[in-house]
Amino acid sequence: MDASRIDHAAAAPVPALPPNQGLERRLSGSPLLIALDIDGTLAPIASTPAGAAVPEATLQTLRRLTGLRGVQVAFVTGRSALDGRRMVDLPRTRIIGNHGIEWVELDGTLRVNQAAREAAPRIAEAAEMLSSRLREINGALVEDKRWTLSVHFRLTAPADRPRIEQVLDDVARRLDLRVTHGKQVYELRPRLEITKGTAIVELAEKLGVGSGNGSLFYAGDDRTDEDAFRALRELDPDAVTVHVGGEVLTGPATAAEFIVPDPPGLRELLDWLVVERGGPPSASAS
Repeated sequence: MDASRIDHAAAAPVPALPPNQGLERRLSGSPLLIALDIDGTLAPIASTPAGAAVPEATLQTLRRLTGLRGVQVAFVTGRSALDGRRMVDLPRTRIIGNHGIEWVELDGTLRVNQAAREAAPRIAEAAEMLSSRLREINGALVEDKRWTLSVHFRLTAPADRPRIEQVLDDVARRLDLRVTHGKQVYELRPRLEITKGTAIVELAEKLGVGSGNGSLFYAGDDRTDEDAFRALRELDPDAVTVHVGGEVLTGPATAAEFIVPDPPGLRELLDWLVVERGGPPSASAS
């Protein structure tokens, strides 16, 4: 299938590997904005947030990308922006954290949405309430990201999950917050119309990319990345959106146009892109 002739409204995701001439054309513009989720996309999913790491081979690929003329790289994560920077501490890159609420700019400055700042006391109160009420559930982990909270349940027993949901819903109702779902995680956030989608569109417009100017690439694996897939495909029909993880082929649908099976598959795609943009091949390919 020619990647330049896909029915964006109806097509199921198609494999991005091996890349074809349609992808080459759609990713040849300048500037090229490459936006990437971290967990499950660059870093394999770990049992706890602290246990996740981006493999060195992937970091090497990203370093090659950031050195290319006309390429802008941003990382878009549910982690705090500073935690995202810890995982991918690369020059000439931006970090968009907490699903778009905070940004680390190219010069290292941190920018936080003002409404989220004002909601911070309620997030702090929610962290205390959840830590207290979920303490007795083995494996439940409350991650305080200052502007949002995550409750990880990957290590909990399935029988405990309805109780976790009940507690979350109660705390959210009391403090006027909202609950969203991800892979083995619940998020508690302020009621703001900010998503990975709104954030990446803001960045694209800031860089003058989209609607026929330059090229756009976004890769992610989770429900929160679906906002970005939809927003970018609406902004520019030629935007390349990639779901990471083969489970979507038998699981819930994705708004992404393309699919790779896992983080190593995404690294392979990015290695190809480096070479297509005139950069050096990876050490493993030389």
